[in-house]
Amino acid sequence: MTTPRFAPLFVLGLACQAAQPMRLNEKAPELEGKQWLNSQPLTLASRAGKVTIVHFWTFDCINCRHNLPSYANWEQKLAGRDVAIIGVHTPELAHERPTANVEKKVAEYGIHWPVLLDTDMKNWRKWRQEFWPAVYLVDKKGKIRYRWDGELNYGGAAGETKMLDLVEKLLEEAN
Repeated sequence: MTTPRFAPLFVLGLACQAAQPMRLNEKAPELEGKQWLNSQPLTLASRAGKVTIVHFWTFDCINCRHNLPSYANWEQKLAGRDVAIIGVHTPELAHERPTANVEKKVAEYGIHWPVLLDTDMKNWRKWRQEFWPAVYLVDKKGKIRYRWDGELNYGGAAGETKMLDLVEKLLEEAN
């Protein structure tokens, strides 16, 4: 008996379907990991009623580094409000895996917000990540409401301002 010609396409279709990124209005997957910098371990569940900015990055990615000033600006502008920025450091290269290397770069880059070390890429997979950097806005109910892939301000995109405006809208929403 021969295998039908469409079988490989069917398998490929399933692989593509599984790799699709998180959709808007889906519940954000809980963050997992024991190694945190600048913070005790956090959970999204503990942030219920608050807005959370989750960004996936790695320290040697130039696009990720270009977004860091935007996060620092948000941190300053949103200080004292119910917003937290959480960085999920997911290494791409071997030298980005050791904790000491990440700690050095977090200090060098002046990062003050919590950073979860995702060395085993568990969060990367749970969030169905594809790109560095990626920024998610999680609403007060724990749902992903907005996502930005890539540099926020590349080519005049004004992503920093657009995302900050969206954070303000999320803050105005009822719990």
